[in-house]
Order: sequence, then structure tokens, then C-alpha cells
Amino acid sequence: MNMSLNKTITIKESRALDLRLTANNIFNIVHFTAINTVVNSRPFGEVTGTDGMRRVTMQARFRF
Repeated sequence: MNMSLNKTITIKESRALDLRLTANNIFNIVHFTAINTVVNSRPFGEVTGTDGMRRVTMQARFRF
């Protein structure tokens, strides 16, 4: 689940400040990417990899 928030602040008629906040994986849910499937190995059935965790970025743009 991803989320994005935008806000435009008008400074004058031809100038504005755009603010943007973007978040990926907002609930910070673990996504398993690899499970050991080698039969008769000690770590059989264990999760060996996960996907990225939560990431939040902020962007500011001044338009003129």
C-alpha cells in the first residue's frame, strides 16, 4: 500500500511552491521473497529473503 500527499502554495500570480510527500509500504508489512525449499537441509522452510521496508520521500519544487 502506497500513499502520496501533494500541496501547492501560491506565492504570487506566476510563482508557486509544490510540496510532495510519498510513502511506499506505509503499514510496514513484511513481504517474504524467498523460502528455502532444499529438502533435507537444516534451514528447510525458513524465509531467506524479504522485500524492502517502509520508505518516505519528500520533494519540493519552486515554479516561476
